[in-house]
Amino acid sequence: MIRERVGVSADELRERAAYRSGWHDGRFGQEVSFVQNPRLAEWEDLDRLAYYYGHREGRRIRQLLRGAGARGGAV
Repeated sequence: MIRERVGVSADELRERAAYRSGWHDGRFGQEVSFVQNPRLAEWEDLDRLAYYYGHREGRRIRQLLRGAGARGGAV
């Protein structure tokens, strides 16, 4: 259960260390099911949410860059 403020903004989540950690793992980490990701268990409350959002964004960037490379675009 999240005990901190309800209604936290996306900008506030991006400022957390958990977001940066999740972004890095999503962008550069192993491609495994997020459900099986042991790093998620390291975080609690809003940090867990921040990690999830960061991971999702990092993975999106990975997929965008992979698609650009496959089409011959600049990476």
